[in-house]
Amino acid sequence: MELGSFDLNLLVVLDTLLREQHVTRAAERLHLSQPAVSTALARLRKALDDPLLVKHGRSLVLTPRAEALKGPVREVLATVEQSVLRPPRFDPSTDARTFSLVASDYIGIVLIRPLLTRVGPQASSLRIDLRPVSLGYLTDLQRDEIDIAVIPDRLVNPGDLPECSSAPAVEDRFVGVVWRGHPVASDGRLTAAAFADWPYLAYAPSQGISLVEEDLDTLGIARNVEAGAENFVSMPFMLAGTMLITIVPERLALRVAEAADVVVLPLEKPLRPLRQSVFWHSRRDADPGHVWLREELLAAARSEAALSE
Repeated sequence: MELGSFDLNLLVVLDTLLREQHVTRAAERLHLSQPAVSTALARLRKALDDPLLVKHGRSLVLTPRAEALKGPVREVLATVEQSVLRPPRFDPSTDARTFSLVASDYIGIVLIRPLLTRVGPQASSLRIDLRPVSLGYLTDLQRDEIDIAVIPDRLVNPGDLPECSSAPAVEDRFVGVVWRGHPVASDGRLTAAAFADWPYLAYAPSQGISLVEEDLDTLGIARNVEAGAENFVSMPFMLAGTMLITIVPERLALRVAEAADVVVLPLEKPLRPLRQSVFWHSRRDADPGHVWLREELLAAARSEAALSE
């Protein structure tokens, strides 16, 4: 098949189908009707002489040919986007653009909110879509499927992201948090013994590793686990009127202490600091819009760090 006989618009549909492995979700992402995407899939199957997606039980799975195409198709579209379609300059006051950011709820409070406050007045046409950290975030970064991810350094091993760039963004420490009426609220610190003496609210993300629980295990601190939560932001608000104790990042704890009716206590045995970096695909290093967003994000991080000192 010659390139001139292939409808290049189908590559966009193919890329989305390969990522979503679901016709309806692909249609929603492309802002097309499901019949339109089904028709495009039929054309792709004929042009490439491969079924691409086949039924496996109640879901669709990629054929070996489709699996092999995921990287090359994404590479082609990313190159076109960065080298051909992206304008050579970026003016935040007039240019419309959507950026996708992957970060935890905690980062949403301590970094993305200040970023939005910072850029809002100067970038009325800018949109930032914040997504939760999912199981495939490293793959998404490597494939240049998201603009920026803010991830704990300890979750990224050497060699995980060979095609990505990074910059340090946030450093925080973990602290104890208890209801203001808790018997240990006036102790001045949260002791190691308190975790066995009082019911404990554990940080238990549905995907990934709990750095808090990992460090507590390393320190040999036994816990009387009575409840668990998947995100940091909700945890302080679960404590009022209970005997639960928990651990969250300090910046978050200080921001919500009054509203959640809790007190913040340093830990008798400190955990390792929570260091998080900004990661992006190296292909975007010189993208003017991306450069602008990164600089604003890191400036917001520096301002927040200065306020917490």
